Amino acid sequence: MRLVGVVLLVLGLVAAVAGTFSGCGALFSWNGRHPIDVVPLAGEGPTTDKLVPDPGRRYTLSVQVVFEREGLPEEEGMPIVHAKMPLVVRVKDPMGTTLAETVGWLDPAEPPNVLYGQAAREGRGPMPELLVERLVGPFSASSNAPLTASVELGADRVGTARILARRLVVYDDRLPPSIRSSFVIAGAGALAFIAGVVLLAIGWFRRRETRKRGGIRA
Repeated sequence: MRLVGVVLLVLGLVAAVAGTFSGCGALFSWNGRHPIDVVPLAGEGPTTDKLVPDPGRRYTLSVQVVFEREGLPEEEGMPIVHAKMPLVVRVKDPMGTTLAETVGWLDPAEPPNVLYGQAAREGRGPMPELLVERLVGPFSASSNAPLTASVELGADRVGTARILARRLVVYDDRLPPSIRSSFVIAGAGALAFIAGVVLLAIGWFRRRETRKRGGIRA
């Protein structure tokens, strides 16, 4: 029993500490969005996507346009993207109520649009995508009735950057599996640690009682 208790205590402590540090590190670096669907956007006309929500869960849409790096002007080693695309996004429930809406321009130089992958350098692993992103939401639904997301992304009015992909990404706020797994490991380690402590305590009390009875007989 003593050996089993020591093994459980040591392994439980290691698992609890490792799981906690791994889970907390991943949680702090998480942006709060878990991708659940990716829909290519049509070159012309609106694109419609159906979303069956979980009541109470928060959702966010992301409109993304990926650009070709080659041929772009550079400033201090970073590519400069000149683009301007009209954008209309609406999310409605079955009753026609608008839950989220964005009307404006998808322009890398205008907030709240954000350009990613600009500072990447050659020779440091695979190059990330050079893309501009516009977030819509967050929003939630009171029932699981399907929602309709309509996205109309027009042609680039500048046209100096070659477009590789146009897409809609749907996120929810569910914890990624890696974070959940880390905390599950930490919880299992804590239980194993407690079990090891209990076994060692039981063994200690049994030895103590045995010594007491031996002293009384003597």
